[in-house]
Amino acid sequence: MNVELALKNLGLSEREARVYLALLDLGPTTTSKIIRKTGIASSKIYDVLEKLEHKGLVTHIIEKGKKTFHPTNPEKLFDLIKEKEASVNEALPTLKLMFEKTAEEVNAEIYKGKEGLKTILEDVIKERKTLFALGTGGQASLTLPYFMPHFYKRTEKNNIKIKALSIDNETTRKNAKDLMRTFRNIQFKFLPKQMRNLMTVLIYGDKVVIIPLTPSIESVPLAILVKNKESADSYVDYFEWAWSSV
Repeated sequence: MNVELALKNLGLSEREARVYLALLDLGPTTTSKIIRKTGIASSKIYDVLEKLEHKGLVTHIIEKGKKTFHPTNPEKLFDLIKEKEASVNEALPTLKLMFEKTAEEVNAEIYKGKEGLKTILEDVIKERKTLFALGTGGQASLTLPYFMPHFYKRTEKNNIKIKALSIDNETTRKNAKDLMRTFRNIQFKFLPKQMRNLMTVLIYGDKVVIIPLTPSIESVPLAILVKNKESADSYVDYFEWAWSSV
């Protein structure tokens, strides 16, 4: 086992670890012997020893005007762990309040291109939450013809339910029929024919993804991801209302 590394993991600097190990090896000794043992410059050694004394790992005695340094029992290291734990426990309530405050903020990201769209779909698999898809028109299968079949298989394997409200035309109905026949986790309904569809919205977990339906979407898709629980919950409410209305 690398003892010096273990000491550094407890918060000792490299020099502090070397000096403490040297003292354990030498026993009570003078600074000159510590310098020879560790190779630490004389201009630095007193600073290191002072820090070790502050940590309770070193003591000194002056006899006949001569100062000797002594290592304390290594079990003192447990006190360092307890002190760190106490500090964390003291700070934790404040840190949690700070985290909760920022966690509720709205975070938005823009993903461009086919790889960006793949990143979002991979995140859907990672989240393992129901995917609500509003305004789908089959563009994903055209943009990612090799990726999408595997994506659907993985959603079924991971028990991810997909509910899609699609625009209504011959192509989307055929695509929906094929997907529902192949995958048990996918459901489709269709929006009224008179509705113009200018974007697709995906909702999963605490995330909302808006994909504008531009002329270049098949070759250069663009997606805006918004992470905010309240927004996602609101979109799900809207989706479920629309789902029950068609």
